[in-house]
Amino acid sequence: MSTLWYLARVLAAFAVLAAAFPPPAGAQNPASPAGAQTAAPVSPPSGQKPAPPAGAQKPAPTSPAGAPKPAPPGAQKPAPKDGEVQSDPIRCWWKADRTAVSVGERFGLVLTCAVIEAGPITVVPVLNQLEPGALSITPFEVVSGARGEDVAAPPWRYVQFDYSVRLLSDGFFGQDLMIPALTVTYNLQTAGGTQGRDQTYVLPALPIRILSLVPRSASDIRDASGQTFASIASRRFRSSLARVLAWSSFGFAAVFGIFALVHALGHFRSKSAVAVRKLPVPSVLGGCLNAMSDVAADASKTGWSPGLARRAVAAMRIAGAVALGRPVAQRFVEADDVEHEGQLTVRKGLIKRRRVLLSASVTPKVISSHLGNGRALRPTTRARLESIAEALGVFSAASYGRNGKPDATALDAAVESSKTALRGLRTSTRWPARTASAVMRSFTGF
Repeated sequence: MSTLWYLARVLAAFAVLAAAFPPPAGAQNPASPAGAQTAAPVSPPSGQKPAPPAGAQKPAPTSPAGAPKPAPPGAQKPAPKDGEVQSDPIRCWWKADRTAVSVGERFGLVLTCAVIEAGPITVVPVLNQLEPGALSITPFEVVSGARGEDVAAPPWRYVQFDYSVRLLSDGFFGQDLMIPALTVTYNLQTAGGTQGRDQTYVLPALPIRILSLVPRSASDIRDASGQTFASIASRRFRSSLARVLAWSSFGFAAVFGIFALVHALGHFRSKSAVAVRKLPVPSVLGGCLNAMSDVAADASKTGWSPGLARRAVAAMRIAGAVALGRPVAQRFVEADDVEHEGQLTVRKGLIKRRRVLLSASVTPKVISSHLGNGRALRPTTRARLESIAEALGVFSAASYGRNGKPDATALDAAVESSKTALRGLRTSTRWPARTASAVMRSFTGF
């Protein structure tokens, strides 16, 4: 009994192992004949064809006579002929000058299209839809734009538009916003002028980052003040200093206004004659030089006369007085006053010109006496005094002499020598020459 029980337990263990590890699908039953399958054939449902057994090959489909055979998989396309380009007829792309912008900030957006213009086919794009006034890229706004010059690089022609774009919406802070896809219409045109149907090219969208100036959790967009206590104190000091300077300026202005008012009232109340500022020495000598030039011009036209000689005498007497350091009489007169003999008229002022009558009483004898008194003179000063004395003697002889007709040659020479002396004397009386002369005297004592 115990032996049978042991054999039953062994057979049960083998059955469990057989159920846990079944034989493979293609395994043959050792008890079956060679090549026989263990599985019994299953009949298909009614109306369906039986499936072919596993491993059986399907029959090749038959094609009608004359039909082209399909290209085998992986076969390459035929190469283009000479002069032809194997490429898309049009290509377009975006280019922005920045990848992140703020709301309301303008940025540059460039659209470039390359079209084929070579061989028998030409691509003709419709560019009106790309003009700045017609382009719509919502939610962005095209502010302005321009089309650049086309660039031809066979077999391509490049067309470019430059836009200025901005975003005015307030709902895209901190987001990536797409410049929408754009459809470009074009058609193909043959060399003979035949135009094909309209085709479209879809330009892909371009992402733009919209910057946020405040954190997402901010409840107020107003920035806090950046002023510190030190900056506030500095501004307060500057304002106080500016206020003090302003009041000081007002005070000076009030004082000067009072002085001006008193001066004006003093002019109205004054009954005495107002002293007139005299002409400076360079202006006096300039008037003498102009008078000598006028005398020479009149003499060349009408010849010499005693009247012209007396005018030259008046000018040279004034020049002699200046050279000797003697005073020159100056009298301011009205426009209708008459010039007398021995006087020279000079005009003063630029806007309101006034007449001044100049006169002096220097004679050739006075100049000769000054030259012979033994006083040390500079060579240039002595030469000028000698020229003035000689010319004054010639002009006096022609004015008051009894020799008949004046000697024109001597008078012309006297005019030239006197003009040279007047130029040198006027140069020496101006402030640069006076300053240099004073410096030389301080060093040399001469």
